[in-house]
Amino acid sequence: MTEKISNILYYGGLILLAIGAFGLTFAAFFAIIGLPIFIVGLILILTSLKKSWKQRLIPIGLFIIGIVAFWPIWRAVNSVGPEIFLIPENYRGRVNIVYKKECGIKLEKSDEGLVYNIPNDGILILEKEQKYGFIDHTYYLIDKNGNRTELPKMDVRDFNEEWTLEKNPNEPPRDKLGVFHWGRTGSMGKMIDENGEVSNQDNLYTYSEFYVSTYGDLMERFDFKYEREFDSIRDNKIQKCK
Repeated sequence: MTEKISNILYYGGLILLAIGAFGLTFAAFFAIIGLPIFIVGLILILTSLKKSWKQRLIPIGLFIIGIVAFWPIWRAVNSVGPEIFLIPENYRGRVNIVYKKECGIKLEKSDEGLVYNIPNDGILILEKEQKYGFIDHTYYLIDKNGNRTELPKMDVRDFNEEWTLEKNPNEPPRDKLGVFHWGRTGSMGKMIDENGEVSNQDNLYTYSEFYVSTYGDLMERFDFKYEREFDSIRDNKIQKCK
């Protein structure tokens, strides 16, 4: 290997290491792209044989140390919570937390973090949209005496269906009560008014949602008809919130 080729590999590898490190830190949600770039850069540097091992290993080590040190800081800055959700003990179904400017309630922060007291209809309207990021949520059923029962966070992908390619040998019980689709967000409102023009942004709302359910009920009970009825109740409540 000539000196020129070794230098091309070395400095090209440094550039790719820098790009990959950026993807693994500041743009960490795109780590699936940053990691391959970082690995290619690492390989190029290691194959620049005209450079000493010290010249090759020191920059690699510095980049790795920087990524490892940055991740906890980045995650802390982009984390949401802790947040506590208190749900009426007999409530089952969809929960919507709607953010409507100059309407709804303002959350108060307790020693546990922000506390969301979900009403009996499952629709909570807040005046201020909350921060998005890594979530630290805890969900409880609460009775009239204030006693709490924590609900597990569950994933529909853990359950086996006919279309499931890889069967889960540890499938949870289908009658186990838990929280599904936690952390899901969306938006609602009419984008086009009666005149065919884009509606005012004040008519557009964002929301987050989850379901309190067993997997069996989630698949069978909370169907299209239920969703349509829930949406109607929610939309009416939003319109009355002034």
